[in-house]
This record gives sequence, structure tokens and C-alpha cells, in this order.
Amino acid sequence: MSIYNDERPEHIRGAIYLAVIGLFAVYQVVNAFVANADMILAVRIIACAIYAAVLYVYAPDAWTAASNRDPERGDFLIVGIWLSFAGHLGQGLYAIAYRLAEAPAWLLNAEVIAPITIVSAIAGVLHVSAPGAFKGTVPRRNRYALALALALGVLALGVLLTTRPDIKPIIDRARPYIGDFFRTGDVETHGPPPA
Repeated sequence: MSIYNDERPEHIRGAIYLAVIGLFAVYQVVNAFVANADMILAVRIIACAIYAAVLYVYAPDAWTAASNRDPERGDFLIVGIWLSFAGHLGQGLYAIAYRLAEAPAWLLNAEVIAPITIVSAIAGVLHVSAPGAFKGTVPRRNRYALALALALGVLALGVLLTTRPDIKPIIDRARPYIGDFFRTGDVETHGPPPA
């Protein structure tokens, strides 16, 4: 029996650990030699392929759950999972297109971004609004957390729209810490770097 088909908890944990450690190790080894622009593009493409696989695997169950006339709590969770990965895929494909198009300013503010992001937000609401869908306890019932998150989001939106803070100096100061761990930025890429 393969580790993929073995549902015993210790094997599920083993598969998770193996995937995390393996992906992290491969990423670190490759990242030490590949320019950041190429590495980011590669990671996004791999991630989008995985998101598409999740969408394919969950599609029949998500369709059944969405068309259920008497939905159960688990149906909300299934549709939320599908929408979440649809949002991830949309954002990933947008990021790939933005990078390959050499970061045009108009694409940064393209109208298509908001609906893709809203799909992810709807997925989040569906995740939280299905208390006890999994084993009767997950997710925990907490309408207050959702209400507080929405209230804080609206407050943050209001503050940002009215003050329009200039965070460029903060981002510039963070560059040495988040910019290029292995200093591969000088390595020649397979195309022009994004602006």
C-alpha cells in the first residue's frame, strides 16, 4: 500500500512531513543558484498547477454541494475549499502574467483583480460559516470573529483611503531582510526582470 492510499494517522502525518521537508529542501537548494525572478516564476507556476489539481479533484463534490437543495454544513466547507483554490489560481495566474508582461502599470490596477480577490473572501466566509462541519468541531463556531474581521477590514479601508500613507520608506528599509536571501539578484535571468 502506498503512503498516498494509507489513511492511518501516522502515515498521513508522515506524508505531510515528507512533502513539507522535501519541498522546502528542494526550494532552498535551487534558490541558492537561481535568480529571484526565475525562482518566483517557477514557484508560482508549480503552485498554480497544484491549485488546478485541487480544483479538478474537488469539482464534482463542490458542484454537488452547491446544487444541494438542503445543504449540510460540510457542503459550505467543500464549496469554500473549491472557491479558495479558484481564488488562489486566479491570483497566481495574474501574478505570472504581470511578471511576464514586465509589470505594466495598467495591469497593476486592472479591474479583473477585485473579482478574483472577492472569490477568496467569499471562500473565507464559507469556511467560517460552517461550524462543526468536520468531526463536529472544526471549524469552531465564531460569528464574532467574522464580524470583528469585517469591521476591522472596513476600518482599515477607511483609514487607508482617507490618509493614503506613504509606506515606501518602510518597504525600502525591509528590503535587506526580505529581498534576496542568497544574493542571486545579480545572476542572469532567462528574460528581462520585472520593473
